[in-house]
Amino acid sequence: FFFCPPDCPPTLIHVIMLAGLQKLQVGDAAAICGKIVCGTSLFMFLPAGRDVVCPGGEIMPDDDKLLGKMFTDRTKEGYTFMWNQWGTNWIMLALMKILAVSTGSADFLKLGLAHDVATIGMMAKGWIPEFKPFLVLFGLEALAIGKLAFAK
Repeated sequence: FFFCPPDCPPTLIHVIMLAGLQKLQVGDAAAICGKIVCGTSLFMFLPAGRDVVCPGGEIMPDDDKLLGKMFTDRTKEGYTFMWNQWGTNWIMLALMKILAVSTGSADFLKLGLAHDVATIGMMAKGWIPEFKPFLVLFGLEALAIGKLAFAK
């Protein structure tokens, strides 16, 4: 199964992400923005799902470099909890953004935009080259969610 290291079996998270990606279709600007937000949010199920079911597993390009710069001390008592909670938080944020798009909730779209802007700011502050794909991901999502949040 793609993006799944050999020691971690495919999960429901992978299935949900794939099902969501298959539903993406192209339409008007607001629909395209909604699909971008849902697509980028669904994509986050990959690294977030890994964090829940296979803490520290390398599934994305440059994970070998990125993970080593972040969370690698498996001897710490809270290591597994930290990874699991980190992944669960990203999953919940992604679901919140998908729900905001599907319900048209301007308040939650603005909250999602605030999250993307804060994430981009934190990446800029602690920049490492391995953040490049996430900068593209959150930048694209911020543009799309901003369009939806402030649509007239």
